[in-house]
Amino acid sequence: MRDRLTSLRFKNKLYRSLAIFIFTGYGLFMCYLLFFGFSRAARTERMMNLVPFKTISNYITGFHHYNLDTWVINLFGNVAAFVPFGFLVPLVFPGVRSYLQIITRFFLALLAVESIQWLFHVGSFDVDDILLNIIGGLIGFAMLQRVRRLNKR
Repeated sequence: MRDRLTSLRFKNKLYRSLAIFIFTGYGLFMCYLLFFGFSRAARTERMMNLVPFKTISNYITGFHHYNLDTWVINLFGNVAAFVPFGFLVPLVFPGVRSYLQIITRFFLALLAVESIQWLFHVGSFDVDDILLNIIGGLIGFAMLQRVRRLNKR
């Protein structure tokens, strides 16, 4: 019994260490994309959208005005890019166990990201980006919850 418990603890520690490694690497990759990627250069003007669903609505109703890649990246890319974080955050920070905790942490982190992009002229502040990113995080969290339920069986 003791050997099984020791083995289980080692396995859990190994999984958590792997999650921390992946989380750190993915976090650095995302920081690069969010602040330097996509040929970001300092803009002379600052753009800000504080109206929820305004940008999303513009993309949906005016999809024929955008290139397909612009449309896909801005709607689906903003969701997909944060799915891994929703999966990894509870593994790296075991105290994060509920949807409310995920939403709160994602909101605060994304508020900081959008603010930094706006302050340093390397992107716009768009509340819709925050909403789409949180949806991605929630999808990742739901996937983790599903995996955990399947592992208990």
